[in-house]
Amino acid sequence: MMEHSLGNKYSQVVNVLIFIFPIVIISLQVAGDLVLFILAIMGIFIAISQKLSPFIIKEIKVFSYLTMGYFAAVCLSVLFSGKASELLHYIPRDFHFLFAPFIALTLFKAKINLNYLILGSKVALLLLGLIIMSELLSGATLAERKTGVINANVFGNLSVFLFYVVLVFFQNESLKSILFTLLSLFSGLFVIFASGSRGAWLSFLFLFGFYLYFLCKQKTKDRMKLKFFTLLSIFAILLFVSSNQFIKDRVYSSYQEISNWKSGISIETGTVLGDKKGDINTTSAGQRLGMYKLALSKIVDVPFFGHGYRTSNKVVFEDDKSLGGQLSYSYNHLHNAYLTNYFNGGIVLLGALLLILFVPFRIFIKASSQNHQNPAMTAGALLTLGYASFGMVNILLGDTYMNGFYVFFLSIFLLLSNKSINTS
Repeated sequence: MMEHSLGNKYSQVVNVLIFIFPIVIISLQVAGDLVLFILAIMGIFIAISQKLSPFIIKEIKVFSYLTMGYFAAVCLSVLFSGKASELLHYIPRDFHFLFAPFIALTLFKAKINLNYLILGSKVALLLLGLIIMSELLSGATLAERKTGVINANVFGNLSVFLFYVVLVFFQNESLKSILFTLLSLFSGLFVIFASGSRGAWLSFLFLFGFYLYFLCKQKTKDRMKLKFFTLLSIFAILLFVSSNQFIKDRVYSSYQEISNWKSGISIETGTVLGDKKGDINTTSAGQRLGMYKLALSKIVDVPFFGHGYRTSNKVVFEDDKSLGGQLSYSYNHLHNAYLTNYFNGGIVLLGALLLILFVPFRIFIKASSQNHQNPAMTAGALLTLGYASFGMVNILLGDTYMNGFYVFFLSIFLLLSNKSINTS
């Protein structure tokens, strides 16, 4: 529970919004932003009426500086792009970080009940499973990667963390809640693999390893239940993967694309660029590897403040006339958040990204070391690790869904962790 609350009715409203957010952020356009907007307005009202700044409150001060620092770095990136007039066009997608301190202030003044967040995450996974199932029943196939209202890769990434929110808090549940939890987890597993995002699959496995690590460090009374559930989860994952042809095809295609790229063998690209026969850099894996290789070769030429917002691909592929180069030139990111931020905003923007990922991670690890029994710290650590892994092969912060999701969950878990550290 949070101290300095404004009353039960206020806390009840905040907790209802906390329950709603995981459900709507992926399934309904704009709805997640609307929830964050309401939380931000409440925080701004508190700041004005009580003359209270989120930058001086110990529990949310670090979060406030990190988010505002990242927003400022993005603004600098736009300014140095030579297109300052487009600031209002690009910046609104990053407003989540501008208003993040006030969202944290709203949460700080409420008595947060994490059960609302956990229940909302369970309902979200079940709802997402129903969305995918309804699309399949309407005639779609898994190969079409239909994932509701957002990009399949973003859909898969965010579903991964919702899965771990439910999984991490499983240990504290009663037997009556286990069936509902298992249904939501199996639905989440189905959703993650149905997204077809191989990057999300890798992140899922990456986080599963860290989840087991954090689990082993905990000393709970129900270790047998946790061990049984862990073995059941591993068995379910292996069974699902081994029996699903779609997953095996996606994994095999990744292996083939990487092998072809390494050996320099040209392949047929199908519908890419008008059914033309292209080069190895037109496949999904080939594009990424080609982007990374060429970007790394030009990394020493990046100025301190970068080349400007959304200019990474134009800078890297401006002289590349190959089919893969032309295709990569048309994108606005390098399918790697770290390279993209470095080319766009130089040391400043890359540094801001690394800080907003790994400063909270350090806080979560410190809080977890002091209280192994609190799963909120584990969830926070998995959030930052998950986002760090998402950014290895895809866009990270910059997408409105990814931005809002990270701000929301980071504000809650970082607030709880800082409170745990300060009261220990």
